[in-house]
Amino acid sequence: MSDLIEQDDLKLLTDIGFTAMSGGMTEHALAIFAAVKATRPEGEAGYLGLGMIDILKGDPASAVKTLNAAPDTDAVKTFLGIALVQTADLEQGEQVLQSVVQNSPDTPFARIASDTLASLTARVA
Repeated sequence: MSDLIEQDDLKLLTDIGFTAMSGGMTEHALAIFAAVKATRPEGEAGYLGLGMIDILKGDPASAVKTLNAAPDTDAVKTFLGIALVQTADLEQGEQVLQSVVQNSPDTPFARIASDTLASLTARVA
């Protein structure tokens, strides 16, 4: 199935999905990310987009389910940690986010994870 779409076209489609999501066109983004996931089930992009849409829609439990099925990448772990925190599984969410910070300290995902952890600490204080 991976021969259905070239890698450059898949990247463009993924970019369009993220643009649609950030523009509030979640139903369009949902269709795009479902297609990306079906075309490249071994890749992170489809899962990540679908999980992020679930988070935006206020359904972090669904995001956790989707992201748990995704490949184990820093991006996936970052948004999985955020979704876990939103489901009130603070301990597991903190562990996942902390693993991103520790294992990939100089990445944008570590900064997102670190900011999320800091906001949790600020809420408790």
